[in-house]
Amino acid sequence: MKFGGTSVAHASNINKVIDIVLESQAKKDDIFIVVSALSGITDDLIKLANFASKRDLAYKIIFKNICEKHDQIVEELIDSKKNKNILKEIDKKYKELEEIIKNIFSTQEIPLSSLDVVMSFGEQLSSYIISEIIKSRGVLCEFVDSRNIIKTDDNFGNANVDIETSYKLISECLKNKHNIVIMGGFIASTKNGTTTTLGRGGSDYTASLVGAALDASAIEIWTDVDGIMTADPRKIKNTFLIRDISYEKAEEMAYNGAKVIHPKAIKPAVFKNIPIYIKNTFNPTSTGTLISNKNEKIK
Repeated sequence: MKFGGTSVAHASNINKVIDIVLESQAKKDDIFIVVSALSGITDDLIKLANFASKRDLAYKIIFKNICEKHDQIVEELIDSKKNKNILKEIDKKYKELEEIIKNIFSTQEIPLSSLDVVMSFGEQLSSYIISEIIKSRGVLCEFVDSRNIIKTDDNFGNANVDIETSYKLISECLKNKHNIVIMGGFIASTKNGTTTTLGRGGSDYTASLVGAALDASAIEIWTDVDGIMTADPRKIKNTFLIRDISYEKAEEMAYNGAKVIHPKAIKPAVFKNIPIYIKNTFNPTSTGTLISNKNEKIK
């Protein structure tokens, strides 16, 4: 189950996500959750690095806002008796990010490798925080750092996944876990442990890789629309929901700009013949779109 940035934008949305997860868990499913950064955070992190590279002290305001957004989620959703230790752990991440930003400020350079590290903090923070929120409700939940199980080359900014190595690591790490497991999308690392990213929107790809490695019964992409539409509803009136679509057509639409699913997310599912469901976090009872070998059906 992958939840995008709007699905985890703030406290009320995260509550919706947890309700969906727990409902699925009640069916005795083993659940592996992939989450994006909180809505807007990746863009903020890029701005943070850019301002620092220009020695624009406004970067400090951006940094403060990023920290406050995450702290607010913890304070709203975790009992104050439990959140002190969590805030301490998060503070370590803030300090780590701050050191990287200070180095960018000093050198006035942003190597792509450094930008990947900066961008990775969105998913590092969101996945850890949401795992702690779930645990605070008395539900067994395990946090896994995606960088330990998804390995790539050093094509920073849009790294290529070493499928064989990653599938082996994912399987070894996750195959016998029966609690809820949560990890960040979009982030990975080289064989030497250097942080990389999979390209914007890459959390879908993370979910598909994990699903394929584990031979999952389904991959669910939870977003803020009911599924794949016949056209962009923001630009064209009278669009319709496509209830069933083939892998090939869905991949073609994705490569041609449909932003509901990342184009790279299709292939791992195709090779294992795993159905992909596009679902709406804010309308979970909607049928959504099923991507599989079936023929197209338009609602």
